[in-house]
Amino acid sequence: MPSFTYSAKDLRGESVRGSIDAANRKIALQKLAAKKLRPVSVNELGVEAAKRSSGLASLFSVKSGESKAGSLNRSLALPFLTGIKELLNCGIQSADALRMLSSRLSDPRQKLLATTLWDDLRQGRTLSETFRKQPKVFHESVVSLVEAGEATGSLNNVLSRIVESMEESKAIKGKLVAALSYPCFLIIIAIGLVFLFLFSLLPRIEGLLDSLGGNLPTSTKLLIALSDGMLNYGWIGVLGGALVAGGLVSWRNTKEGRPKFDAMILRIPGVGRFIRDTQVLQFTQTLSLLLENGIIMVQALSMAERSLANLAMRESFSEARIKVTEGVALSTAFKSTGYFEDMALDVFTVGENTGDVVPGLRQMSRQYTEMIDKFVKVFLGVISTGVLLGVFAMVGMIAFGIISAVFQLSSSLSAG
Repeated sequence: MPSFTYSAKDLRGESVRGSIDAANRKIALQKLAAKKLRPVSVNELGVEAAKRSSGLASLFSVKSGESKAGSLNRSLALPFLTGIKELLNCGIQSADALRMLSSRLSDPRQKLLATTLWDDLRQGRTLSETFRKQPKVFHESVVSLVEAGEATGSLNNVLSRIVESMEESKAIKGKLVAALSYPCFLIIIAIGLVFLFLFSLLPRIEGLLDSLGGNLPTSTKLLIALSDGMLNYGWIGVLGGALVAGGLVSWRNTKEGRPKFDAMILRIPGVGRFIRDTQVLQFTQTLSLLLENGIIMVQALSMAERSLANLAMRESFSEARIKVTEGVALSTAFKSTGYFEDMALDVFTVGENTGDVVPGLRQMSRQYTEMIDKFVKVFLGVISTGVLLGVFAMVGMIAFGIISAVFQLSSSLSAG
């Protein structure tokens, strides 16, 4: 029978170490629980010995495993959770679902993820614990929701809501990419035309007029000056822009700079509002799901905060949570953050007065979904119009300068 070494805490909180015989890790954990010990780590002796004796082959194997694990990222979460949700809806248990996915998935990265999770689950861990060991794939908010679903026996419902929320976020991102593709295409074409006119046509026209002794019109002189400036000093602008961008990225990655950078982003017109509304939508969806699955308010607020990627907003919601613990109404605490629309708060307050905040949170989520859709359409319409006008203005200015030079050249030839 396999032996396991363990490190645990007893009822007095003192550390206890030893070994125990058990058929598998799950039974070993059950035996420790029967002894009223809280395990910190449990490792099979045979596995540890195999690891130590594997030598150079084990080294390469570990590196290979790390390389494969490095390919796991957040993009796998939605399709993987969708697969588990569909199997659970068919009445299959989570362990069986992971086992089936590990053997049937064709995508190598998803297969690796399913196999890794299944191996952890076989050792007696819960589904949420296996998810928590893959932070590159599953966000902490997802893990918390799965943990809540396991505790309340509503894992199917929780996974369905998680998948629905992730699909909504993916749809919003898809709309942005699709709507921005045309303006980006126009910008690329405009830049190509500008470079063609400034670096190819204008120097030839300038040389031709100089050889004929003609004077360039003012508009053409401005274009040629711009061309010379870009050729001679453009690299300085590119280098300066790269240094500024690098400095901003480095500052954002610091502990002190990240909250300030996130707060600064929220003040950018248009972009800041979009980020704010999407974060509020994420928060309200997560909070409603936690509350309806039996998580108490303060703990649910703390979990929902961790779903916010913007640290400036997370700090504001943390302050709001503290106010709730002091007895302040949830709607009042939300209003103090400054991130909620008055109309959405009014709808939520009505639900709060009934004693059940979950319906109000759901209604608020629907309102923010509609607001985000409308904002995306209007914002992208403005961006598309602005890009078109800018392209037409640049091309028109260049065309006018070239046409003026051509007329000047014709006049010089006629005079000659």
